[in-house]
Amino acid sequence: MRFFLNEDINFLITNRLPRRFATKLVGRLARIEHPLIAGPSLALWKFFAGVDLSDARTTRFKSLREGFVRSLRDGARAFDSDPDTIASPCDAIVGAHGRIEGDRLYQVKGFPYRLGDLIPDPGLVERFRDGPS
Repeated sequence: MRFFLNEDINFLITNRLPRRFATKLVGRLARIEHPLIAGPSLALWKFFAGVDLSDARTTRFKSLREGFVRSLRDGARAFDSDPDTIASPCDAIVGAHGRIEGDRLYQVKGFPYRLGDLIPDPGLVERFRDGPS
């Protein structure tokens, strides 16, 4: 079982699946509010992703999606107010990173995005064009 907990093995396995198919399948499964689907889905997610639900308002969810977009307890996660700090309001593992070329970068599952797709503030988009300044 420890074999599957290795991040390199986990990343390799998940990167060999047809991404669009896997994404659509998991998206559909995530919305199912039946205990026979939601229970195992949540357990697998917690097992493979190492998700800590101790900061959630509740730890009982009707679906994987409900657990994924869960509300947090008040004060559960402090946010760094330093404007030079980049933070993401999600549970994630950084699988890859690289330079920003103009306003284009490769993000989530190897798909290209423009900075404006990820950062709604045009001033910040310009600040990070071609990498942080």
